[in-house]
Amino acid sequence: MHANGEPNQSTNQPTHAWQTLWTTLPQPHAAAIGEEQRKRAQLLAVMLLALVGIGSLFLVYYTFVSELRALSQPDTWLVMAAMPLSLGLYFVNRTGRTKEAAVGFILLQIVVFTLGPFLPHGLNSLLYYALAPILLTAIFFSPRAVALAAALVVALTVGMTLVSSRVAWRFLADVLLFLVFASAIIIIFMRHYRQLEAIRRTRLEIANEKLQASEALLEERVEERTRELRAARDEAEAARVQAEEANQVKSQFLASMSHELRTPLNAILNFTEMTALGMLGDVNERQKDVLLKSLESGRYLLALINDVLDITKIQSGTLSLFIEEDVNLQQELEKVVTTAETLLQDKPVRFIREIDADLPPLTCDRRRVRQILLNLLSNAIKFTEEGSITLSARYVNGGLDFAVRDTGPGISAAQQAIIFEPFIQTDAGIKHAGGTGLGLPISRRLAEAHGGQLWVESAPGEGATFYVTLPLRPGGAVLAAGVAPDFSYEA
Repeated sequence: MHANGEPNQSTNQPTHAWQTLWTTLPQPHAAAIGEEQRKRAQLLAVMLLALVGIGSLFLVYYTFVSELRALSQPDTWLVMAAMPLSLGLYFVNRTGRTKEAAVGFILLQIVVFTLGPFLPHGLNSLLYYALAPILLTAIFFSPRAVALAAALVVALTVGMTLVSSRVAWRFLADVLLFLVFASAIIIIFMRHYRQLEAIRRTRLEIANEKLQASEALLEERVEERTRELRAARDEAEAARVQAEEANQVKSQFLASMSHELRTPLNAILNFTEMTALGMLGDVNERQKDVLLKSLESGRYLLALINDVLDITKIQSGTLSLFIEEDVNLQQELEKVVTTAETLLQDKPVRFIREIDADLPPLTCDRRRVRQILLNLLSNAIKFTEEGSITLSARYVNGGLDFAVRDTGPGISAAQQAIIFEPFIQTDAGIKHAGGTGLGLPISRRLAEAHGGQLWVESAPGEGATFYVTLPLRPGGAVLAAGVAPDFSYEA
């Protein structure tokens, strides 16, 4: 069977013994090297075998079928003598001596077709077959050898005519004219063919030289491009390493600065709050108002510093999660709602709660989960001037689904692709609230740190809905975002 499932014809068709014999007998000797030499040896073997076969049929016909009973004629005996000689030449060819066998075959043909017509009762028409050895010479040798064979045939024919009077000179002239004319055509054709072969060989050599030149040029270009690509790769790798080092230095610097800024800022906030509450002495309403505004600005600055510290830890992979089991979500959501309602202040925006009453406990970092939801709610509050903001929470398919929906200006598809990148804000974000553009990137990384997801669905003019999904247990997930959870459980 073939690879495609079709039956193999060579295996289905029976191989006859004569086919095997015919394939085996002309096979050249192993000493024949080169395709051309092997083909010549095979051709000579076929010719010799064919001559023996045809000669045998000739003898059988004239012995048992024809009324001429030519066995008594000398030319018939000449043919009978040529058959074993041809068989002997076949075996000479089989030994690998193709050139010697070809010369013997040509000489045998010359003898048969130039001597036979001059024997008693010989056929004069056999002289025309003297062209056969000339053709054989053209097959196996050069044009010069063809001319030599033609000259030998003509000389033997003329010589035999001079010795014997069996062939008329006029008939001989016709035969010689035919042989000379045919030999001239053969020699001219051979020279023409060899010239064509030389032209083709020259063209092939030129084409090969061009191809080799093209291959060399292509290899040179490939090597050059390879060197360029290797250099570009090395430059890119060096640039990447340099950028990573610079980013690491930046992260370390920001983290260090955030720590350094947070410590005195916390002290300032504490003292300001104590002063505003009158713990350090009486303050009037005007002073209290200024102190509270200062306290609000200080807390906003502290939140920005905390965001910068978080994103630098996330990018450097050093932010850890403090995982607790059985966190009561109802209590955490109450804290989130209370803070969100405080942030709304006097805005004409309705806050809607759609929280299932039977939410299961969650294994998580409760502070980071509150941070995620508060970032989303504060974002919605900043962008929503009127209408409503909805916080929903429900248990679905073994996890918790949260959603924060607002009636703000909405987010275009182009902006949705960039709002989760650190330090990048949309034009609407800068116009409405300013900020650093870190809340959403931090929230997404924290959600992913719990094995969850965070995404947005929105259209301009139709508000926005941010979705958060969290598994009941993070399962030891370590984020591609770079957050390394610290699964130290607190019972």
